[in-house]
Amino acid sequence: MALFGPPDVEKLKVKRDVQGLIRALGYAADASVRRAAVEGLAELGDARAVDPLILALKNPDWQHDWHDTAALTEALTRLGTPSVGPLIDSMAWHSIVVRVSAAGALAAIGRPAIPPLIELLGAADLETREAVGQILAEIGADAIEQLIEALNGEVISRRLRAARVLGEIGDPRAVEALTRALADELAGVRQAAARSLGAIADPRAANALVSALADPSPDVRWFAALALAEMRDPRAAQTLLHELLRAKGPDAVDALVKIGFPVVDPLLTLLADSKARGDEPWMLEELRSEAPKILVRIGCRQDVAALVAQLFAEGQEESSAAASELSLLSSSAELDAQTRAVVLAARPHIERVR
Repeated sequence: MALFGPPDVEKLKVKRDVQGLIRALGYAADASVRRAAVEGLAELGDARAVDPLILALKNPDWQHDWHDTAALTEALTRLGTPSVGPLIDSMAWHSIVVRVSAAGALAAIGRPAIPPLIELLGAADLETREAVGQILAEIGADAIEQLIEALNGEVISRRLRAARVLGEIGDPRAVEALTRALADELAGVRQAAARSLGAIADPRAANALVSALADPSPDVRWFAALALAEMRDPRAAQTLLHELLRAKGPDAVDALVKIGFPVVDPLLTLLADSKARGDEPWMLEELRSEAPKILVRIGCRQDVAALVAQLFAEGQEESSAAASELSLLSSSAELDAQTRAVVLAARPHIERVR
């Protein structure tokens, strides 16, 4: 018979015996006793419990039971500010269980964890910067002001990550700072700012994004165009149209569809110019293949969209046939409003072919 039974956790709580509860964390014979001790320490709210709870979190024997890990994470969260430093240190621990638990606790603690997390946005290793960014994004609105300060700061890696996180949070309060960041000296920051402005989609940033369409970096131009598409701004159309035959083509189509009917005129002009220049046959053919997809997705009838693309065929006979059919259709009462609008937009090209 054992001389000593398990620790009486309830009695230790009543006596506010923090050291006794800390010793109970090491009771290996019964996981329920350990979890009760964890909950007791959380209830007492004594900062002396933080380091022992962190050690327990890092104990491999505890990690075999997710109930234990969850109880420890909850306790560290409830202890609040005193837990922040040790939890941040635990972000570098070798075990993913510990790292994920620490991240979850920091996100739940929220505001008190923000300043040291902001500092870590400038950490040397990418993994830490990404993990910290995710935590700040989860904290959300409470982190906006300090993220804006980081975006306006001197540390490049911190500016870059802050620009990204502000977009993930999506708070309109960040629009002004992100708009200014479109003029950052580093292309990566300008790109992140454009991308985040697209996520927020606030029209206040539209003019600055239009200016960014002339940025020397193709990636900045691309994300500025995507951001404008999120705002349904037709000024992005030309940039997006020029991506149709490149690797970003499918995304360009999606963005053009978001803009809607205003892309029709520049799309038809692009087709006409390609034909007039005598571009490589494969190029014109690809454009003629993409054009109906866009027209159909913005509401044009499929057969009419195909005829519009046929206007720009290499062969005169094929183009003329399409022009004749479209001329007849233009007066048809069977056309819905959007299809009729596309036919009317194509009228100058119809007349040119005829």
